[in-house]
Formats: sequence, structure tokens, C-alpha cells
Amino acid sequence: MIDGTGAPARPHQDLLIRGGKIAALGPTGALGQAPDSVIDAAGLFAIPGLIDAHTHLGNAPWEQRAATLKGAIMGGVTSVLTLADDARSNGDLQRAVVAGQIQGPRVYYVALFGGPAFFSDPRVLDASRGYAPGTAPWMQSVGEGTNFAEAVTLARGTGAMGVKLYAALDSVTVARATAEAHRQGIKVIAHSAVFPGKPGDLVAAGVDMLAHTPYLVWQGSSRSDNFLVRANGDFLGVPANSPAIENLLAMMKQRGTALNPTFWVFERGAPDSLLNVRTPWMYAVTRRANELGIRIVAGTDGLYNPRTDSLPTLHHELEVMVEHGGLTPLQAITSATLNGAWACGADATSGSLVVGKDADLLLLTADPSADIRNTRAIRHVVQGGRVIR
Repeated sequence: MIDGTGAPARPHQDLLIRGGKIAALGPTGALGQAPDSVIDAAGLFAIPGLIDAHTHLGNAPWEQRAATLKGAIMGGVTSVLTLADDARSNGDLQRAVVAGQIQGPRVYYVALFGGPAFFSDPRVLDASRGYAPGTAPWMQSVGEGTNFAEAVTLARGTGAMGVKLYAALDSVTVARATAEAHRQGIKVIAHSAVFPGKPGDLVAAGVDMLAHTPYLVWQGSSRSDNFLVRANGDFLGVPANSPAIENLLAMMKQRGTALNPTFWVFERGAPDSLLNVRTPWMYAVTRRANELGIRIVAGTDGLYNPRTDSLPTLHHELEVMVEHGGLTPLQAITSATLNGAWACGADATSGSLVVGKDADLLLLTADPSADIRNTRAIRHVVQGGRVIR
């Protein structure tokens, strides 16, 4: 049993599930309770269900999104955090999973705050149809004149577990939004640079998690209002071990700011000249973040494509975290279990194999603490105490 906390594996364990929760854990034969049914897991390896803490479910036809979610849970992803989509469709999917109408991961989602300049982006327009740009409760244009008590209340009313700070935001707006979201008890997740706001502005404001390691490069670059170039930073001019990046990471560690690297989405789709410098840069910065003890949260920005993938993208992300990002297999598992639950605001109820938490777990035929690629060796997926057929 690998419980997701980072603790070493425990051999010869029994796990008892009642009412969808983990009711007891202990050495084989020691629980003394007769369950209604038994999965003989002799020779298997238990880990918590995987959590992809950076996805986008989009506005594709219902059947397509349902198929994506079904493929994701069949491949071991039992929860997802979608970071900026139409809250109406996210809420529908969340309800359908809970009601058992479709098979899929538990769905958590955020509302988005951006500056007025951002609301010409076709993606946000598509995700807020029926509203003038920037006025949907889950896609709000914010700035100097914003009443953030009202804005955050509207965001919470959509069912969002947090707010995502996206683009065209300055340091003052970032600080006001973050303070009010925390006052109302929800998380703040941000692009690592929100233009003109720098990564350090976000950390100083107290955001909970920065997404996309490559965007950290803008800490050492001149301020820019052009958020369209966010993935094309000066990776040669601001080396991974530069004082600007080292000081930023130290501040993240001090303030408890988590990092959501999203390797997968940056390994593709760029010109070779950019890819060749950006990829090793993001690996090196993530390695250093992990060395410093910064909380690493796994996410893909992709989830699963039923047309091209046999398993969710998260398995690849975990492999790269170990091979290039400096994480041990146990640390990688924690990044996609307990740390993912933390990002969702659900670590009190899920993310680790602990008595009282939701019974979300995978039974594997090979040891993922010895080889992280063994997260793919799935025999059973269990969500809320139910075996997914």
C-alpha cells in the first residue's frame, strides 16, 4: 500500500471500505471485520486515485465530453480540476458524475478573473456565450474599479472552488483579488505570469498555486503587457539558475506557493529553436523547486484524448516528472494524489489512503514506487468505494 503522503510503501495490508469511505486499514488479517464483498488484491499495489489538477473540459458536444471523462477514469484518474471553462457545462458534468449518469472523475472547477484586454480571446467568449464579454459570473473582467467582495461572491455562486488569475492583471489587482478570495475561503490559482504582473507579484500577493513552469522566466524579464507571448520567454537570457529565478523559488517556498509544472503541454507544438531551450529550462527549474521543498502539483492541461490516447496524459506527466523533473516515484505519486486533492480544496476528504477519506484508489499489477511507469499497470479502479467496470 502506497498511501499518497510520501511515506514508504507498507506490505501486507488490508483495506476496508464502507459507505464509500475508507473504514479501516491494517496488517493482513488484523481488521477482524467481515465485509460484504472482497477484492483479492494479493500481489497487487494500492495507490490513491490519480488527480489531474490542470485540465480543460471545453464546450464540445456532451457525448464527446462524457467519453473523455469515461476514458479518464478507466485510466485511473478519479478527480480533475478544470481551470477555466464554462461553469454551466462543468457543473452539469459534476452533477452527472455524482448522480451516476456518466462514469468519470469527480469534477472541480474555478472561475476566471482577467483584465479587460483579455476578453477578446475567442476561448473565453466561447465559454461565456449569452453574456457580454467579461460579465459572466465565472469569466469576469476585473480592474481598479472592481468590487471584489461582489466579484468573488458571484464566482463562488457558480460552484467554483477557487479563482484563476489569467492575464492582463497588475500587481495591485492581483493582491486585491487574492485577499478577497482568501477572505471568502476559496483558493487562488494563477498563470505564473499575468502580464504586466510578474510571478513575484503573485507570490507576494499570496496566491496558492502558480501554473506552468516556463512562465516563471518572466520574473527575470522586463515587464510586458503582451500576454500573447507568455510561452516565448527569454530562456537564454534568464537561465534556470539565475538569481532572479533562485530568489523567486525561495520566496515561493517561504510563502507556501505550490507549482503546477504542466510539462506535457510545453513539450509539443513549438518551433524547434524554442522547444530546444524551453524544455530543459522548465525541467531544471522544476528540479530546483522540488529540491527546495516547494509543493509540486501534477497537471497536464490536456487530460485525455480518446481518439489518440490509450491512457490519460497524466501517466506521461508523472513519467517526465521522475525522468526530468527531479521527483522520486513516491513524490510524483504524491503530486498527483494528495497534492492534487489540496489544489482542488478537497484534501480533507480525498487524495490519500487514510481512514475516513473517500475510497478512491487504484490497484496495480506492478510497483509504481520502483518504476513510475507502473501507474499504467491498472487492474482495478475504485471510486467512492465502487469498482469502475
